Amino acid sequence: MSSMGGMSMGSMSMGNGVPSMFALQQIYWIVVGSAIGIATFVNGLNRLLTRYRLQDPSSTPAQPKSLFFRVYATLTAISREISYATLPPISLGPLVIHFAPLGSMLIILANLVTVLVLCFYGLDTSDVWQWENVGYRTGFIAICQLPLIFLLAGRQNIIGYLVDMSYVRLNWFHRWIARTLWLTATIHMGFWFHDWGRYDYIAYQLTHDPLTKRGFAAWCILTFIVISSSAPVRKLSYEVFVLQHLVSFVGLIVAIWMHAPDEVKIWVWIPIGVLVFDRVVRYAWGAYVNIGIFHCSVSRCSLFAHHATVTPFPGNVTRVIIQNPEIHWKPGQHILLTCHRIAPFQSHPFTISSLPEDGRMEFFIRTQGGGTRGFAAFAEKRKSLEGDVRCGPMFIEGPYGTHRPLRQFDSVVLFGGGMGATFVIPLLRDIVSAWKSEQGDQYISRKNSLSVTRHIRFIWALKSRAEINMFESQIHTVLADINECRRLSPEFEKEIEISIYITCDKNAHLVSVPQNCSSHDNRQSNNSMFDSATNFWKNLVSTTSPDRELEKNYQDKYRKNSTPMREQLCSNPGNLDFPLPALSRERTGSDSDHSAEESTQLLPSNTNTSPTILSGRPSPHAIIRKSLERAQGESAVVVCGPRGLADDVRRSVVSLSDERAVHKGTGAQGIYLHVESFGV
Repeated sequence: MSSMGGMSMGSMSMGNGVPSMFALQQIYWIVVGSAIGIATFVNGLNRLLTRYRLQDPSSTPAQPKSLFFRVYATLTAISREISYATLPPISLGPLVIHFAPLGSMLIILANLVTVLVLCFYGLDTSDVWQWENVGYRTGFIAICQLPLIFLLAGRQNIIGYLVDMSYVRLNWFHRWIARTLWLTATIHMGFWFHDWGRYDYIAYQLTHDPLTKRGFAAWCILTFIVISSSAPVRKLSYEVFVLQHLVSFVGLIVAIWMHAPDEVKIWVWIPIGVLVFDRVVRYAWGAYVNIGIFHCSVSRCSLFAHHATVTPFPGNVTRVIIQNPEIHWKPGQHILLTCHRIAPFQSHPFTISSLPEDGRMEFFIRTQGGGTRGFAAFAEKRKSLEGDVRCGPMFIEGPYGTHRPLRQFDSVVLFGGGMGATFVIPLLRDIVSAWKSEQGDQYISRKNSLSVTRHIRFIWALKSRAEINMFESQIHTVLADINECRRLSPEFEKEIEISIYITCDKNAHLVSVPQNCSSHDNRQSNNSMFDSATNFWKNLVSTTSPDRELEKNYQDKYRKNSTPMREQLCSNPGNLDFPLPALSRERTGSDSDHSAEESTQLLPSNTNTSPTILSGRPSPHAIIRKSLERAQGESAVVVCGPRGLADDVRRSVVSLSDERAVHKGTGAQGIYLHVESFGV
């Protein structure tokens, strides 16, 4: 906002032992680098712990065996209780404000404190003769934050690789570091304006001084970026947000370049280098993956590597399948999907709901707007055609997303809310697949285990019974793998519990399904989807909820601290494209907020695996507590779904961790929590 040229201000000290401005910039990056280094060390230790557990031949590999790992487990439990904690949401009429976890907020607060200390250390802001010094100092501290913002923004993220964190999570830090930069730039501008205001000189500077005009332009662009990046504005139109965001940051870089003196332009070059690296890697990898000539075989060679089939599903959901993709992925990862025929020049993240061994990528896309509406319209327009509709070419970017491998934990609890099942069902299938592989002869002689998990608890809360048909085949695959494990090994002791909560369909009372129910309706005898749905439900028999007593004991106690998920999960159950057979009676009215008294079994009674259908909403605290009481080592809780469900699960994990008093030497093991969320 004022001239920073001429003599080198960065190397000058302001007296009284205060470091130079170049030194203060270095101190900022020493602090940032130290934080990244600590997180990288912890990530490496966690990877070592995973390998150690899978190679542990004892009956309790998820328990720490040495003093070092016992101390590490205690420190981890303490840090988790602090970092997982979150404040209850605040309702302002129709607007609900959710807060980030305390751990993330503390990191942003630490960065803010560091920046403010470096801005004002050794300076007296009450002394009018030091206002120029404050202006210079804050300008230097502001520009040195620029590389961090770009490092946190890229999808090919160096920080993400070091600390094992997805770019989706790092993007939250990217936005808040940018807001800290805006605050620093505002202070920088404010002190110059304050100094000039004594002589009524502000208007003259903005009119006649080129450096001031460029600096003010940079501040205006940065202010626009901060405002347009807020969640309410982003959600208006994500495609428009992405386009204007790209244009805005280019303008910001140009304005900062023109405003900054040569001695600090290195802080502009670094972001440009980071941006170029991210784009080159993304485009090079994308070209290799999507251009068919790189994957030609004797039987197949085409220009584009991927085509897809799309199928409409009830509840405004579209299924997309890409056969034989040219990439490998891990359960729970997502890719960015582009189909110019359906949504030109748009790229959207979708979770891969299948496993690599399936030989296909499968996505279930809820229609919300923009590109997702395009997929739904394309599928609906051609749904009268026989079979699935072919669409292509399809371009994929990724895979992205990361979390600690769940196979290292003794007990795993998975919560899926609505379409969140696309994330948790692959995780469920992955562990069960490892169990099945371990029963084969080829793994008997292996020294290390594929999975140490002993117990899995799977919870899926959804609006209507029609949505279950999206994952019919996956659920049957899980149950078939469990039965195969028991066939191969009669001593098989792994446990799995599956519960599906129906939060809507209040007026559709459930009654028992006769075992001889027809496999199709005469009115829709040619509807293969209806046939599949009916076959899926016709073997249902009555059973009892495994969580009934625990939920009744804990629901009232923790309801006052929970978010009413019914309002979030139950809005419109959607139009059912086919009739579903009725099930056993469910509770209605206010009772639906409690756990169901009745449930239904998804398998014939000749198996010990008893998935259940429940009406109402789950009680995360009771469900997690039940699994923890059976755990013989560290447990994992994973949730993907509405924000209210995630907040309830998060608070339940913190409460139960404190109740178990892991950090007080009780011998109880810790709880790892992973919250997966997508949002613009």
